[in-house]
Amino acid sequence: MPLSPLVLETDAPDMPLAGFQGQVNRPERIGLVFEGLCNLRQESAEEIATQLYNSLQLFNIKKEQTNIAK
Repeated sequence: MPLSPLVLETDAPDMPLAGFQGQVNRPERIGLVFEGLCNLRQESAEEIATQLYNSLQLFNIKKEQTNIAK
C-alpha cells in the first residue's frame, strides 16, 4: 500500500493496544501506533511523519491543534 493514503488515528477509548488489554485506551498512545507503523513499513520515521502531517492539511487541522513537533 502506498504511504500517501494513510491516516494515523486511535480507537481510544474502546480498543486497547496490545499489552494494554483491560485498560482504557488513551489518545496519548498514538506514538506507539506510529512506532508500530514504522516497523511494519520499514520506512524512516521522518518520511512517515511528513506524510501523516500532510493529512492534517487535508482535514484543515492546524499544527497548533496537535502535539506534533515539526
